[in-house]
Amino acid sequence: MADFAHGWLYEAGIGENRALRLENGELIQIRVERADGSIRSGAVVDAKFSQQWIAGKSGIVTLANGQEALLQPLPKGLTEGATVRVEIVRAAMTERGGQAKRAKARPAEADRPSSDGPDLLAEITATGLPVKQVYAHAEDILSDHGWHEAVEQAESGWIDFEGGSLLVSLTPAMTLFDVDGPLAPLELAKRAAKEIALALVRFDISGNIGVDFPTLEAKADRVAVMSVFDAHMTVKCERTVINGFGFMQIVSRKVRPSVLEILQANRAVNAALKLLRQAERDRGTGALRLAAHPAVANKLRDPLLDELARRTGRSVSVEPRGDISIDGGSAG
Repeated sequence: MADFAHGWLYEAGIGENRALRLENGELIQIRVERADGSIRSGAVVDAKFSQQWIAGKSGIVTLANGQEALLQPLPKGLTEGATVRVEIVRAAMTERGGQAKRAKARPAEADRPSSDGPDLLAEITATGLPVKQVYAHAEDILSDHGWHEAVEQAESGWIDFEGGSLLVSLTPAMTLFDVDGPLAPLELAKRAAKEIALALVRFDISGNIGVDFPTLEAKADRVAVMSVFDAHMTVKCERTVINGFGFMQIVSRKVRPSVLEILQANRAVNAALKLLRQAERDRGTGALRLAAHPAVANKLRDPLLDELARRTGRSVSVEPRGDISIDGGSAG
C-alpha cells in the first residue's frame, strides 16, 4: 500500500463508507456515505404525486420509503394520488440543526428501468482512477494520508493556511467562505483563493457558494485573485467577478450534500461512527465495551452493534458516561 499514490482509497465502514483521493501521495478529496436510508442521486423510482406547489410547474412526490422529493417540472395531466416514475437529481440533505431538505426529482420515461442510483464505490470507480479498498485489520492508510485532519476541518468549518484562515459557514441559501488573516489584502486574497479552490474539491462542495475576500480597490488586484482561483479550480463551475466589496459567487451543479453538510448535521452521529471505527480496529480480545457520552451512546444501536460484533467476533456492550464529552469515547 505504501506505493499507492494516485487514485481512491475506499473503506467500507460500519454505518459509513469513506473514500480518499490521492494525487502524488497527497490528499486531494474525501467523500463520506452514510447508511441512513436516504435515496441516492441517479435513482429511478416510482413515486406518488401528493401535493402541487406551483400550478403546472412543481410539486411534492412521496417515495416508497416515505421520503418526499420536489418534482419539477410536472408532467402534463398529472393528478394528485397518481403514480409517476421519477429520477432523483439531487439527494436529500440535512442542514445543520437537523432541518431536512427534500430531494429533487424530475420526470423519467415510464419504461425506464428502476434503479437505486450509484453508491459511493460505484461513483469513485466511474472516475476511471484506480480504487484500492482498505480494511480494519490492516494499517490505517486513511489516517496516514490525513483523513482525520480533513474530517476535523469539515466538522469545524475552520481551514488554516500559511498567513490566514477560512471560516466556512453553511446556510440554507449557500456555502459561505470568510477570509481572515494578518497579511496585506492582496497577498491574503491570493493565498485564500488557492485554498478555497482546493477546499471546494477536497470537501465535494457544490451548489451556490459565496466568498468574502478582503476589499481590493484596484481592478487589477481583483483580476489577479480570480486568476489564482481559476488556476487551482479543477471541477466545472461558473463564477462571478470579485466586486468592489470583495465578494465572489461560484455556482456548480449540486447532486448530493457536501462533506461539510454531512459532518456538520449531527455531532453525536459523527462521534458514534468514529467510535465504531475505533472499536473495529481494536486489537484486544474478549468482550468489547464502548464508553461514550449519553447522546452518542443513544446512536449506538442495532444493527450497527450487530455488525461490529460480526466483524470483530466479540460481544459488544455500550456504557453511557456523563464524564465523557460528546466528541470523545473509548473502545476496549
